[in-house]
Amino acid sequence: MNLLKCALITACLSLSLTALASPPADTPSLKTRKALLIGVDGMQYQKLQKAIQQGKAPNIARLHLYKSYTGGVLGSSTQQPTVSGPGWTTILTGSWVDRHQVNANDETLRNQAPSLFKQFKLAFPERKTASIVSWNVINENFAEDITQGYIDLPIKCSGVDPCVVDKVSHELESGQPDLLFAHFDEPDITGHRLGFTPQYQEAIHTVDAQVGQILQALQHREKAHPEEDWLVIVLPDHGRHLPEGKDHGEQTLSEKTTFIAMNKTGNAQLSAPVGNPPNQDFKGLYGFASQADISPTVLAWLGVKPDLTRYAMDGLRLIGPVGVRQLTVQQQPEGGQISLSWRTDKPSGKPVQVYRDGQLIASLTDHDHSYIDKDVQGQNGVVNYTVVLHQVPVSRLITLSSKAP
Repeated sequence: MNLLKCALITACLSLSLTALASPPADTPSLKTRKALLIGVDGMQYQKLQKAIQQGKAPNIARLHLYKSYTGGVLGSSTQQPTVSGPGWTTILTGSWVDRHQVNANDETLRNQAPSLFKQFKLAFPERKTASIVSWNVINENFAEDITQGYIDLPIKCSGVDPCVVDKVSHELESGQPDLLFAHFDEPDITGHRLGFTPQYQEAIHTVDAQVGQILQALQHREKAHPEEDWLVIVLPDHGRHLPEGKDHGEQTLSEKTTFIAMNKTGNAQLSAPVGNPPNQDFKGLYGFASQADISPTVLAWLGVKPDLTRYAMDGLRLIGPVGVRQLTVQQQPEGGQISLSWRTDKPSGKPVQVYRDGQLIASLTDHDHSYIDKDVQGQNGVVNYTVVLHQVPVSRLITLSSKAP
């Protein structure tokens, strides 16, 4: 992969909270749930749609395809460059850069947020995880997860996508994986070299065929293990800069637009974008699901029950009940109050809880769409707020500064 020169965003203090989770009751149905996450680096949403229309991406076309966004929210602490390091780290942690701290394509950076692998292994230590990547930097960014045993099978394929096909297919057919991440690099490599050319469309076709090989291996596994129920998600890390399509890294609509393709039916967070999000930038793109929603989705599917007192992920799960949507957290100008706001779908009086750094500070209902925390006068530093609806949490970080009234 050609590494881009991208502007480093200001690093925020990392919150010491973790999203450690407790396992639910040990039931056979949860034991047979498994997840396959496939990354297609730099695959542009619009160009994928073109390939599908031309019959050149039949395997991804078999999945439910939705538009999504990356890069965090412009001008906020979540803003991150639309490049691979931050993108894949967000996907694999459910957190933006203010938590995970991977703000560039740099193999020396280390993820600072609880990863998807870590949360799954802490809940189910006996179950198996794998990360098989074409771009080695991904596994370097998660080197501590590998060292601590949260990734049982880490494989670097050094830019050779057929290696990914072989290793993933072998693991599916002969191993015992429960959570498997696979990464392909060719669309991004070709995009950097040639931009939006016929060769780029051919790269999409090639990777779609490789995705098809993996899905075929999964079909073979499912025949041998009919009791297993697999969640499959295919997605990229970023879009591309218009009009040439050679570069990416900035905050433009094309570079921020991504997609999520899934074999399961998504909830409203995925299938019913918010039509009038509080932030109307990028033609309402922030009303769609985001890369941060992937880890909460996979963990929910695998039966990992979140610990609400230590929850710290920015994403919202895409299957099952929907939590509060469009959560925003802002410090009031006078500095002594924090204003939280959110959206709820079809309010019916269901309970809503608000946590500050793991402490319950408010019990509301889903008829409420805001809360003002008046108990932060004189406080400084990073604070984590979590709002819970239907037992589905979503969190936001804010850095407080003491201001005179």
